[in-house]
Amino acid sequence: MECQDIGMTRTSRPMLREDLTLLRHLASSEGAVTVVATARPAWFPAVPRATFAPALDVEACRRVPQGTVVLLDGSVSPDGLAVLHERGLELLQHDGCSWRRLRARNAGSRWRLFVERNLPLLARQLGVLRLLPPFRHDGGSCWWTSLRGLRLPAPGSDRSAVLFEDGVPLLLRDSPHADIREQGRGRHSVWQRGLYFSASDNSDPHHNGRRYELRVLRQRSDDALQSPACDEPAFTARFQALAAARTSAASSTANPTASPSSSRRVLLLLSSLGPGGAERQFCYLARALAARGHHVAIAALDGFAGAHGHYVPMLAGSGVELLDATIPAPGFDPAALEARNRGACELLEHLPQIFAAEAWRAATHVAARAPDVLHCALDKPNLLGAIAGVAARVPRIVLSARNVNPTHFPYIDQPWFRRWYQHAAEVPGLVLSANSQAGARDYAAWIGVPAARFEVVHNGLDAASMPVPPDEQVRALRSELGIASDAPVVAGLFRLSAEKQPLLWLDVIARLRPRFPRLIALHSGLGDLREPFAARVRELGLLDVVRLLGRRDDPLCVLRAADLLLLTSAFEGLPNAALEAQWLERPVVCTDAGGAREAVRDGDTGFVVREPDANLLGDACAHLLADPDRRARMGRAGRELVIREFDVERMVAGSLRLYGGPAAGCG
Repeated sequence: MECQDIGMTRTSRPMLREDLTLLRHLASSEGAVTVVATARPAWFPAVPRATFAPALDVEACRRVPQGTVVLLDGSVSPDGLAVLHERGLELLQHDGCSWRRLRARNAGSRWRLFVERNLPLLARQLGVLRLLPPFRHDGGSCWWTSLRGLRLPAPGSDRSAVLFEDGVPLLLRDSPHADIREQGRGRHSVWQRGLYFSASDNSDPHHNGRRYELRVLRQRSDDALQSPACDEPAFTARFQALAAARTSAASSTANPTASPSSSRRVLLLLSSLGPGGAERQFCYLARALAARGHHVAIAALDGFAGAHGHYVPMLAGSGVELLDATIPAPGFDPAALEARNRGACELLEHLPQIFAAEAWRAATHVAARAPDVLHCALDKPNLLGAIAGVAARVPRIVLSARNVNPTHFPYIDQPWFRRWYQHAAEVPGLVLSANSQAGARDYAAWIGVPAARFEVVHNGLDAASMPVPPDEQVRALRSELGIASDAPVVAGLFRLSAEKQPLLWLDVIARLRPRFPRLIALHSGLGDLREPFAARVRELGLLDVVRLLGRRDDPLCVLRAADLLLLTSAFEGLPNAALEAQWLERPVVCTDAGGAREAVRDGDTGFVVREPDANLLGDACAHLLADPDRRARMGRAGRELVIREFDVERMVAGSLRLYGGPAAGCG
């Protein structure tokens, strides 16, 4: 496994979306272009008449050819800048938000600088906040400070909040908090009137002697290079035009001239490798594809820091490359992208604000990787992947739904999701897939396409990586948790979020307790409802019954320590926990949610209860707890079901069928 660890340093930086505006400006400018930087930027070969210099002293400034000087991170002294201004050269510098013309300082700019340095209350009105210690340590390289008194930009506005270190903008703004803690290097994010930030070298801002300021900057101002208006309708029209340029042959799900086993470059795009079912399935898939000789990479919109990298150890030694998409791809070459797909850079320059930052980062990784197949999972990666795949002219794009449609999850859904699924569904060479028939039907009805438009590939269980926990390990766990050898045990492995209906799960346990006084209930998982869940345990008087295990590294041992698995979801894709329980010969009692009925054979490997009713679910559990012979029969049937229908090889084979062959006309 290869894992990128790319930080924003002053010697190199990945290409920003605003750099497309710079390139367009330079292409239309007369005269020479001088780029002052410590290292040649990736876009340097695309600039005609360009020369490179790591630094300019005063004498060199007198010899710079007439035209434009682009100041990246190279060194130019104040006296040298004065010479360049006197000669009338155009000076361009990135301020952390956009490229601007650097004006010679006049009385007004000197007064503003005085205010920023000496009059903090007035400076806040100008959108500048000097950050003063003490800062609260938030773990790792991350520090926090309050932003009270500073008027922050509204979401979707043309303003951005950018952190400056000794007057230099730190460009990794809006970073995930886990990445600020784990990677740092100037990453920062404004969240709920506070700033989470890190120093450019991860040093302690109390002691590194540097000055930190948060500035609220306008993207469109008189001295800024004007980027195009980024309204969604105009962008949609450009997207549809590029998509239509893909030939109709690309819409075929397979190319008979290509062997499914031939080597391909496959890029998997997700939010992260956090502790979720889709993430684990894609790790299974990545490993299996790499073992078959495919060149596989996983790009994660939220990176791999902290909990986002929960499943990274699964990929150790597999040869799968990990791409941190919290930053643009260092190897992105706009000239190569434009040569592959004319109009792609213009499309990306017009990205609308609602998803511009993440879509740009995703697009640079897809373009730099230039895969034969782009396989995405979950809603935001699906839709940003569709845009990136069209821009990079990826021959085969697969969007994978992993549950029912996002309107069932208000904390996930975005207003633009449905219309962009509709746009994506019209792209030649793009395949819609789901991991359950129920999910496929639900998504199809929501998008407004026939259900047959979705290809269903069920989840797979990799038995080789899931050895059955030995009896002694199970006994040790039960002893650790204070469970008597003859106590009946019900397990619940699920996230504590609304769609899992955790309070209903507790209500079922409460109804079982009078019938089984020695009952123990084990719950493993975290989520936003953790506190209400714990409070409900207390309200129901279940403190001596329910063991709250949090997130554990031994979920299979938890399942094997139980007599059955209870799931009470309102919505499901294809529940991995149900497959795992059946693999371990533990019957499942679950609600009839999404693909649960596809994963569990009602009456044979468990009970699928049609109504989310605590009494009905409790009765189903009671039947099994009172009948060990039936539990054993159902357990054996469940294991046979998983081996027969949910082996990981079936999932991999189904995915390869989705990939087909390289679509003609799209290479």
